[in-house]
Amino acid sequence: MTEKLYEKNAYCKSFDAVVTECRQMDGKYGIVLDKTAFFPEGGGQDADEGLINGLPVLDVQEEGSVILHILESQLETGAEVSCEIDWDVRYARMQGHTGEHIISGVVHSLYGYDNVGFHMGDKTMSVDFNGSLSADDIRKIELKANEAVYANADVVAYYPKKEELEKLQYRSKLDLESDVRIVTIGEDIDCCACCAPHVARTGEVGMIKVIDFASYKQGTRIEMVAGKNALLDYMSLNSSIKEIMKMLSAPRDGVVEAVRERNSAYQTLRGDYQKVAKRLAFLELELTEVNDLVYAMTENLSFDDLRYCANQLTENSDKTYLLLSQNGDDGYNYVLSSKGGDVRETAKKLNEAFSGKGGGQSGYVQGKLGNYLQEEVRNFVENM
Repeated sequence: MTEKLYEKNAYCKSFDAVVTECRQMDGKYGIVLDKTAFFPEGGGQDADEGLINGLPVLDVQEEGSVILHILESQLETGAEVSCEIDWDVRYARMQGHTGEHIISGVVHSLYGYDNVGFHMGDKTMSVDFNGSLSADDIRKIELKANEAVYANADVVAYYPKKEELEKLQYRSKLDLESDVRIVTIGEDIDCCACCAPHVARTGEVGMIKVIDFASYKQGTRIEMVAGKNALLDYMSLNSSIKEIMKMLSAPRDGVVEAVRERNSAYQTLRGDYQKVAKRLAFLELELTEVNDLVYAMTENLSFDDLRYCANQLTENSDKTYLLLSQNGDDGYNYVLSSKGGDVRETAKKLNEAFSGKGGGQSGYVQGKLGNYLQEEVRNFVENM
């Protein structure tokens, strides 16, 4: 059995231990120690990182009553080893996990929803709740969660006796009956079953920020940051805002309106450009008539451009038009259009000859052809 130092003291950064077992595991080694402060993967949180006798710990997993530390090299059974936790990583996770408990406790107290899913990434965390939350709800939750941080309430982890556990009202995603580790935050902020290390007081979380939320599986998924990661996120956003302020010569509280005005002007110019580009593309078409078909070959036109040109051509003509645009190594876009005829058979021949695909109605088909030489395509069209 491995003694779990991280449960007794979440702030244990280094320790000495004895190797009790060394297992070969797919080219690596699973090291069992008599005691460890390395938290194994679990509860939505990745395993701790760090060193054992200077060797990087690749992973940590709990297996029955022991904890396996995965290393590249083996260690001799009975050897005394010095161990060091990557404290920056561990502490950020402690801040984040406590922040998640606070958010989940607030959601539960305000709306009665349960946390049904949790994942902690390198910078952000996602939390799933089994109920719908609005933007106003999220604002209320975020404010109340940060008030819990300001309260600097105690965070206590312990194993209650069975009789005490039966009387406790606590959050849990599992039906647990024994050896339940409970984490309480303040008198009424949260009470939850949890195996992970936490900070000692809520003030250490520093800041909690919901950065996004969305409907998810008939509930709500919240993306959030807490602790140092929340500060780093704010610093990054602040830096971006300052750059935008410089580019737009806008005050801080006027950035949104300045961006909105620029975007509106851009959309107007973009629409004008597209109109001019379509007209220019139409004027530059070099049309060739072969039997009952009029075709043109050009370059770098979108389906939207080709469709515009085809509509202009067929507006006052009963002829069938084939417009092809070569787009580098991506082959050709093409449209076939006729006011009164059926162009689908012609499209089928093109697709078969040049590894194409496409579809449409009797009077209009659009599609893509493979990357062939213009001369090959031209010869085929003129001899169809």
